Amino acid sequence: MIPVYYDLHIHSALSPCASEEMTPNDIVGMAILNGLDLIAVTDHNSLSNVEAVIKAANTANIKMKKELIVLPGAEISTAEEAHVICLFSDLESAMTFENELAPYYSTLLNRIDIFGNQILYNEEDCVTGEVERMLIAPTSISFDDLYLLVQKNEGAFIPAHIDRSSFSVISNLGFIPTHLKINTVEISPKGAESGFDVHSADTFGKRTVIFSSDAHNLWEISERVRFFSLPNRTAEAAINFLR
Repeated sequence: MIPVYYDLHIHSALSPCASEEMTPNDIVGMAILNGLDLIAVTDHNSLSNVEAVIKAANTANIKMKKELIVLPGAEISTAEEAHVICLFSDLESAMTFENELAPYYSTLLNRIDIFGNQILYNEEDCVTGEVERMLIAPTSISFDDLYLLVQKNEGAFIPAHIDRSSFSVISNLGFIPTHLKINTVEISPKGAESGFDVHSADTFGKRTVIFSSDAHNLWEISERVRFFSLPNRTAEAAINFLR
């Protein structure tokens, strides 16, 4: 088994709450500098910057002789306003998922003056536009139906920051549904610091627990601390483990 150092909750500048420094190449560069093997781009309710980050990583891997893997994904807000990290092993599966999720997206328009810009980049960090719909608005898909949609596209369904008092499955639903085969949950950096994974273990049972940064700035991206063990260092192995 191989240790794989990870950070599976990183926002690009597409997320209105993220810094404009969160460009594809800067995210990739910081992840490599920090010694990570595996990252995921998880913008709010959109996968529109994922391809650019994957291409940036491919270029950096060749130039720097690295093997950074980027999982395509998104942080989806369900109709109950519970946040879920949805990850996939390849871009095709991720884009199919987004196309099927699109009818559930909010039709509200972003208020840049209140929430900030929602910037689109290419793999060279050139701005190619902005997303007009309000990405932080919840979708209309239920927690259960989102689970089924992720499963249909062979992705990993990971309830985000379950320790938080807002926008988590526990705060908004009151529990982790036992009728869904949820294998992995995420605990936030503050939850890790407070020992939530130890003193609240009954909350998530025997599920795998991951600790990711939820980075909105470059300096928040995780360093080479947290890892899980895989039979090989591939996107497919990571998704199989998380599922």
